[in-house]
Amino acid sequence: MDHTSINSRKYLILIPAIAALIIALIPTLKYQWPLGWDIIYHVQYAQVYAHYGFTLINPLLNAPVGQKIGYPPLFHFLIAAMGTGLGIDFFQVARLLQPLLAMAIVLSVSYVAYKLYGEIAGIGAGFLMLSSMLVERMILALPENLALIFIPLAVYLYYRSIQDKKLKMAILGGLLFILVIGTHQAATLCLGLTIITITLMELVVYRDFKVLGNFVSFFLLLMGIVIAGVVALQIFAPELLQTIMQQGISALTGMSTSLDYSRSLGIYSYLGNIGVLVLIFSVIGAVFALKNHRRKDNLILVWIMVMIILSNAYLLGVNVITYRVLIYLLIPLSILGGYGIKISCCKIKEYQESGKYPRFSSPNIRAGFLVVILAISMLSAVLTVTDPDIAVYSAKNEFGKVQIAPPSDSEVDLANWFRENGNQSRSLVISNQFTGMFLATEAGMPLSYGFAHYALKNHTDTPLLRLKEINVGYLVYDKNLVLPAEDKDNPIYMRSINSEFFSLYYFSKNITQNFPEIKPDYATKVYENDDFIVCTIDY
Repeated sequence: MDHTSINSRKYLILIPAIAALIIALIPTLKYQWPLGWDIIYHVQYAQVYAHYGFTLINPLLNAPVGQKIGYPPLFHFLIAAMGTGLGIDFFQVARLLQPLLAMAIVLSVSYVAYKLYGEIAGIGAGFLMLSSMLVERMILALPENLALIFIPLAVYLYYRSIQDKKLKMAILGGLLFILVIGTHQAATLCLGLTIITITLMELVVYRDFKVLGNFVSFFLLLMGIVIAGVVALQIFAPELLQTIMQQGISALTGMSTSLDYSRSLGIYSYLGNIGVLVLIFSVIGAVFALKNHRRKDNLILVWIMVMIILSNAYLLGVNVITYRVLIYLLIPLSILGGYGIKISCCKIKEYQESGKYPRFSSPNIRAGFLVVILAISMLSAVLTVTDPDIAVYSAKNEFGKVQIAPPSDSEVDLANWFRENGNQSRSLVISNQFTGMFLATEAGMPLSYGFAHYALKNHTDTPLLRLKEINVGYLVYDKNLVLPAEDKDNPIYMRSINSEFFSLYYFSKNITQNFPEIKPDYATKVYENDDFIVCTIDY
C-alpha cells in the first residue's frame, strides 16, 4: 500500500476518529464516574435546566437566594435532552459523551486537514492529536470539547469563503460561531481572534479589501440575533436593557469576561503537553508552508501564531491559564503536522525514485513509515489514558492536595443518605464545598455558604432564628480537614484555607475525638461515615 492508494480512499480519514473513540472508551469503561471535577457542576446545571427550564439562576447554590449560572447553556441542554430522552442518569450521559466528543474532535481536525492538504495529511493530523498529552483533556465531557468540534470547521469555512469568493460559506461559518458562543466563553475568544487575524492577514498581505464582506458575513447572523435581542428587550423589558447597557452582560448572566489570575507553564511543560511528534512534523510542515506561501499555508501559520500569543498573554499583563489554551493551539499544529507527514511521504518517494539506493525502492517503506507514526501515536494515547492518575483530580492548598474527583465511597454514601433522608426544602452548609457541590448535584440538596458562621460551638455569630429564616437545616463536617499540626494547648478553632476554587474549613484538632466541643448546641448528629458527620439544626 503506498500513499497514492491512500489518496484514493477518502474514507480512511475516519481511522483516527475511530481510534479516538477506542482510546476514550478505555477510561470510560474502566471508571464508573465521568472523568474530571468540572462535570459535577455541568451535570448540576443540566439538572437545573431539565427541572426549571431555561433560567439564569441556579437555586441549588447559595441557597436560598440562588447563584447566577454564568455559563453558556448549549452543552447543558445537550446533557438534559439526552438524559431526559433516553431516561438515564445525567452522569451516565456524560460518560457516554466522553468517547463521542473525542471522536468528533479528531474527525473535525482530520476533515479540515484532508480538505486543505489531502488524505495523508488528514489521517496524520488526527493521529497527531492523539499523540499529544492533551488527549487526557480531549476525552473529558466538557463544554469546551463540544466547542472544539466546531472551531476547525468554522475556520475552514471562512477560508473557503475567501478562497472561493462565496459569502454563503462565511455565513455557515458564522452559524458555527454562534454554536461556539452558546457553548464556551474561551472557545468564543479563540475562534473570534483567529477570524479577526485571518482577516487582517488578507488585508495586509494580499491587499484583498473584499475580505471585509466575508468578515461581515461571518458575523451577520450574530449581529442579527443581537439586534433582535436589543429590540425585544427595548419593547418588553427596557429596565433590563438599561441594566445591561450600564453594567454589562455579566451583571445579568454572571458570565465572566476575564480571569482574576494567571497560570503559566514552563517551556518544557508547554512543549511536553503538545507532544514530540506534533512538534517534529509541524516544524517540517511549517518549513514547506513558508516556502510555498500559499493562502492556506498562511492561514494555518497565522492561526498558530495567534494561539501562541494568547497562550503567553500573561507576558503582556493579561491573565490567562496557559494549559487551557494549548488545546486550541494543538488543532492548527496538528493540521500543519499532518501536512508535514504528507511532505515526508513525498520526500521518501522522491528519494526512492532517484534510484540511488534500489534496496530501499519498495513502496512498503512509505507504508511502514506511516504505520510507525500511527503506532507511536496510538501507543502514546494508550499510555496516557491508562495512567491511573488520569481519573484523580485534586485541589491544591498550603497543606498539599485534597481529592475532589472522582467521588469517594464516603461521598457517595453521604449523597445516598441525603437522597433518602434529606429535606430538600432546607439547605446544608459543609466544610468541604467540593463535596457540597457533589451533594447538590447527586442528592439535589441546596448548598448554602458561610460554614464558619454556623458550625463551631460558642463561635457561631448567627442566631437560630436567622438559620430558620434562610432554611439552613444541615451541618456537614469533613473529618479529614484537620490542620497538620494539632494545637492541643488552645481551645479548638477553625481556619479557612484557600484551595483553588473554594475555601476549605480546617479544624485545629481531630474532629471525631473532639466533636462534642465542635458541635453547636442547636445541632444534633444524625449520620456519620468514615469521612463525614452530618448534624441537623433543631428549630
